[in-house]
Amino acid sequence: MHFRGFLILSLILGLTLLFALICRPTIAQESQFFQGKLDPELAPDMVHVYSRVLSGVPEKSKYRFASPVPKGSAISGGEISDQRSASGNSYFLLVEPPNKTPFLCADLNLNGVIEQNERFQFPASSDLEQVIRLPIKNPFFQSFPLYISYKRGFEHPKLAATDRLIFQSVWALAFGRVKVNERSVLFQYPFDPQVTKISTTEGLFGIDADGDGRIRNEQFSPETSYASKDELVFRLGDSYLSTSVIDFVKNEIIVRRRDKSEYFKHELEVGKEMPDFVFTDFEGKKRSLSEFRGKYLMIDFWGLWCGDCLRETPFHVAAYERFKSRGFEILALNTDEDIEPVKAYLKKNNITWPQARHETIKTLIERTYRIQEYPSSILLAPDGKVLLLNQKSLLGNELIKTLDQILSK
Repeated sequence: MHFRGFLILSLILGLTLLFALICRPTIAQESQFFQGKLDPELAPDMVHVYSRVLSGVPEKSKYRFASPVPKGSAISGGEISDQRSASGNSYFLLVEPPNKTPFLCADLNLNGVIEQNERFQFPASSDLEQVIRLPIKNPFFQSFPLYISYKRGFEHPKLAATDRLIFQSVWALAFGRVKVNERSVLFQYPFDPQVTKISTTEGLFGIDADGDGRIRNEQFSPETSYASKDELVFRLGDSYLSTSVIDFVKNEIIVRRRDKSEYFKHELEVGKEMPDFVFTDFEGKKRSLSEFRGKYLMIDFWGLWCGDCLRETPFHVAAYERFKSRGFEILALNTDEDIEPVKAYLKKNNITWPQARHETIKTLIERTYRIQEYPSSILLAPDGKVLLLNQKSLLGNELIKTLDQILSK
């Protein structure tokens, strides 16, 4: 009886253990989701920094200060980008007291008086720059950051003597840390002060993929991308991840594991070959990247709608005329749907290098390389390997200097 009972009990325990093993999720299944928290403060988006001109203010008496400004102060004012405002702008003053450090100010509470807490003093150093924090109504964040830099003494033929040039950030970024496989990983998210939540499918996203403590917000970086109605997938070593939930109330970030097949971005690296692709040019001819082998090739992502792209035209024309005989070529990847106005622009500016039609390279732009900024350029060596991704070296006069240095070797 005792032996038989022992067998029955062993059988029951064995079946129970087998059932538990069958029903228990695998390690991979247990790690499909990862949790994290947002950092308490936003940071300015330092990728998008633009110039603004503040003009001299003749009627100083119309601005009331709770604490009078020193006599002889130069005051200039103008609209700067302010994403908190419904109009997208706010009016700021720059006050420059004699022999003292200047400060910015604005009537933020709209009571007609510039209070002491509405003054933002530049640090007493040669670099007149600061991050000012403007109040916002948000379930989690208390302020919206603006980076401001004042270029004192800057002169230009189009600026009056009383005009002042500043540079400012426009957007802000939220950051958070998520524990992924026992590793604390820094994530970056877009922030819009006009809404009460952070989108998981629209805006500039990022991840510290290499673990150096920062996220490289630059063109062709594997650590950042723009999302457009898409939950972006990033690579973290051998893992592929996307953010599915950002909850202000709980201060919770939920990141989910994704399949490798869902990662569409190709990571360009200096010294590695750029994969071949095919396109149709403006004459309707089918062409490919590989046919440019043997030349130093600058691939230019541009559009007629892009003012910054058009400002590069004289430099591109000058580079083409100067270096074409030395083995330099340009391949333009155009983003305009209607090419007729583009053709007129090309003819007017004597642009003769090949142009790819947008519909034949749309996937390349939007999914393969996820182009973040326009214009953007890549310089390839004659063997098809990436030579330069640094955008500063490929813009304006720096392009001429860069090519002169490379092609003179």
